[in-house]
Amino acid sequence: MNRKGFTLIELLLVITLIGMLFSVSLPVSYSMYQRYQASLKAEKVLALVSSLRRESFLYGQERLIQARDGKMLVDGREVDGLGDLFIQMVSPIKFYRMGTTSGGEIKIYADNNTFLVIVQAPLGGLTLKAA
Repeated sequence: MNRKGFTLIELLLVITLIGMLFSVSLPVSYSMYQRYQASLKAEKVLALVSSLRRESFLYGQERLIQARDGKMLVDGREVDGLGDLFIQMVSPIKFYRMGTTSGGEIKIYADNNTFLVIVQAPLGGLTLKAA
């Protein structure tokens, strides 16, 4: 008698193996996805600092970036659109009219992840890295 198909043991074994693969890979994948989402939020701060540097140079305006109570302030006004980010700075960063800067670091806390935006003096090079 020639039977076609799988036995119950074979099907249960395959289902168990697939379940084990998912139980290992899903938490890792979800963690990577959360880290990616947090980095997108930190990139918003980097883009904001970059636009402030550009505006300062193009329009000859001095800009001052500060942090107070976990919020980012530009020229004394709170920046909207940064959501649930917590921002810390040791010292304010100033962009001068001639395109130079005092330099400094902005520490960003986003969803249990920490990022660091480094503004390099005197020309304002920007770097975003995980801290």
